[in-house]
Amino acid sequence: MIWKQKIQAGALQFVLFIGAVIAVLLLSFVLVSYSHSLFQKKTEVTVAVIRASDEALKKSFAEPMDIGQIKDFGLDNTLGVTTEVSKTYWGALELRRAKAKKGSFEFERLALVGQANDERPALYLKDNQRPLVLAGNTKIQGTAYLPERGVKMGNIYGNSYYATQLIYGEEKQSQSELPKLSEEIKRQVQLLATRNLAPKGQTVPLKREMVLKNSFTQETKVIQGDVLDLDHLTLKGNIMVVASRKILVRATSQLHDVLLLAPSIKIENWVKGNFQAVATKTITVGKGVELDYPSVLAVKANGRDSLLGQSFEPNILLDSYAQVRGIVVYEDDGEYNRSKPHVKLDEHSKVYGEVYSTQNVELKGSVYGSITSAGFVALENGNIYQNHIYNGSINSEILPLEYAGISYQNTTANQVAKWVY
Repeated sequence: MIWKQKIQAGALQFVLFIGAVIAVLLLSFVLVSYSHSLFQKKTEVTVAVIRASDEALKKSFAEPMDIGQIKDFGLDNTLGVTTEVSKTYWGALELRRAKAKKGSFEFERLALVGQANDERPALYLKDNQRPLVLAGNTKIQGTAYLPERGVKMGNIYGNSYYATQLIYGEEKQSQSELPKLSEEIKRQVQLLATRNLAPKGQTVPLKREMVLKNSFTQETKVIQGDVLDLDHLTLKGNIMVVASRKILVRATSQLHDVLLLAPSIKIENWVKGNFQAVATKTITVGKGVELDYPSVLAVKANGRDSLLGQSFEPNILLDSYAQVRGIVVYEDDGEYNRSKPHVKLDEHSKVYGEVYSTQNVELKGSVYGSITSAGFVALENGNIYQNHIYNGSINSEILPLEYAGISYQNTTANQVAKWVY
């Protein structure tokens, strides 16, 4: 016997509701799984593109590149990522752009690069047929390239050499010519030191308390004038400041990665930041200044400008307790002047990096890195001591291996100094 039983409508609605919920849950699970898979694929592509840009940049160090050249560095990968690297200059530092692309997704990295050298000497002194003379608390630690007549102890104003040995490291023979900077860097510094330079970029008027930031992916912003006072200014990135006479950097100035060009540049006491400064006459760095890596101070002078009216004022001065992390360069096409200090590091001043001078250095401070110089001079109590170092120190052994500095002839940039945006 068949029983006929009616199912109530409420029960059917409940069954349909449960079925709809299950269908929604299943659909949600499918969508979540698909989204997760899609996100994972996008993540893989993003990581691959970023990694490809880094690998392309590293690969570019192994091959010669010309300024303005764009080189394709196609890398082996299963995702079809294309890469290219271009080379330009920002100030005295090389700027490389590594770009990687997959479909519509593109990633670009920009870096200031330099030359890393784990065999960087503490000292390279040109052989001017004079010995190097050490007096006071001088100490040289690391490999030293010295004239044929070597190094000896001296006495300045009753202060003899106090250490137990002359060079704390290996001694090698120097030559009658200094190691030369790379031709590209020499041309670049010469270009930046050209009188009446017409910089390329968008001109921006100087305003008090202005805040200006500009990416290196954008057109250069240029601030121009006769005498430019950077009081209460914040400048960051791809910005060039060009003065026909002088630039004043104040303690209230906030400068990062910018480029300063002028015949004379004065960095007043207690300035903090990092930037490049290129002058044709003088750069003075005040007391307590702290310039972070990779800062550059460079003077490209001719013989007439370097004399500064026959005075003994240095062309590059680091006052007491000033600190520069980066590169200090003085280049002069005039004849060698035995008596004038062209680069002076005053007492307690420090350079973490390298000093390069085609003329004399007066070293009373410390260089944690290396000095390459045509000679030394010490001015004490009205007397001139030629090829003397008095109370100065050089130590190449504590410079970090990550330091990337200036490139010399027959060497190329091979390491990132700083990533820029």
